[in-house]
Amino acid sequence: MKNVGWYIVAAMALLVAFIVRSPYMAYAVYAFLLLVLVARFSSLAWLTGLHCERSVTPVQLRQGESVEVSVTVTNARGWPIPWIFVEDQYPPDFSRVGAHSRLAILMPGRSLSLKYQLTCPRRGYHRIGPVLMESGDLFGLQRRFKTATQRDYISVLPNIAYVDTLGIASHRPQGPVRMRNRIYEDPTRIQQIRDYVPGDPLRMIHWKATARTGTLQVKTHEPAIVVGGTLLLDLHEESYIPEKKEERMELAITTTTSIAYLLQMSGEQVGMVTNGRDAAEEARFEAQAQQGLSRDEVHVHEEEECLRISPLSVPTRRSPIQSQQIMENLARVLPGHGLDANQLVMASFQHLPRDAALLLVTPQVTETLALTLGMMKLHGFAVTVFFIQHEAGYQEAATLLAQHNIHVFHITHERDLYTLAPEKIGQ
Repeated sequence: MKNVGWYIVAAMALLVAFIVRSPYMAYAVYAFLLLVLVARFSSLAWLTGLHCERSVTPVQLRQGESVEVSVTVTNARGWPIPWIFVEDQYPPDFSRVGAHSRLAILMPGRSLSLKYQLTCPRRGYHRIGPVLMESGDLFGLQRRFKTATQRDYISVLPNIAYVDTLGIASHRPQGPVRMRNRIYEDPTRIQQIRDYVPGDPLRMIHWKATARTGTLQVKTHEPAIVVGGTLLLDLHEESYIPEKKEERMELAITTTTSIAYLLQMSGEQVGMVTNGRDAAEEARFEAQAQQGLSRDEVHVHEEEECLRISPLSVPTRRSPIQSQQIMENLARVLPGHGLDANQLVMASFQHLPRDAALLLVTPQVTETLALTLGMMKLHGFAVTVFFIQHEAGYQEAATLLAQHNIHVFHITHERDLYTLAPEKIGQ
């Protein structure tokens, strides 16, 4: 569309040349049109034969660590490119060492390279790329932009706090927790034998004791033992007040990661469910190479890429890689807009193992959520709540949950995790 103006001006000038019968003026217009057409097609041709490759190592790292990026752009066509500007995109808040852009002349079959190092300051699933290429004709009439198809992603893992302080490799600070009700009993742990009472199930009859005494005897069992826990992380965006929103979300993620690592190193089973979104879904729909007449058009396209929504979960089990899987998932998590904390608990209810404590990490406890957690406790779950950084909200949450005898930890800073009483987790 930008060239239409040139063509209109040329057509008007050509019309004037015919009216005044000036062959020199008509010749000048023809030469100008030829120049515009040559500029247009040459600028298009120079960007069609470019091949880009990028390597990123490592693709998974911790906050404060660095990643090496190497980009190679090759001219795969048989004609030279008089000038090309190449720039690799990366998160703006990442500190960089080395050049991520270059202006060069690219001969047929030759390549240009970019090598730089990025330091990753924050948790997340971050995109490196695409490469933005700019070229044009020799006369300065046309400029073209193109983005390469390849995009790479790095996972920056969340922090882990307090586990070294507790020395969990040497003992089990979490330990098994005995359930306080008898809704679920452990059939392998016989507590006592008593006389039969009408209504007792036949499977509870102790036949050897019955044969010995001559009267029906029934065995009773000790309450089931809770081992480990399922972490429910509430990242519903509307649950977090605007004040220190990002900080509180990161603290919730750090709390979840730390408890997961503690439980795994204690030899317990652990799992995680969250109502947050998976940023990796965005990577599955990488944009195709785009051409535009301006740099702004390219950036607008990047901003319009679709972000897919998918809740994250790690099944509860005992495994030496459980906490690593949870960390990798939480490196990619984004705030959600679907289920709130109460809906998350209800949606997960049928899939949660009864022998694992329910460990909710949330910034808000409503009356409805407190009733739901109380119901979960009546159904045999051990429940603990980790409340994230809000003094007024904590007092209200503690009051609501005290009615259901549910313990609440108030996490205001990572240092609170250093003094966390692990024996109360899952009580």
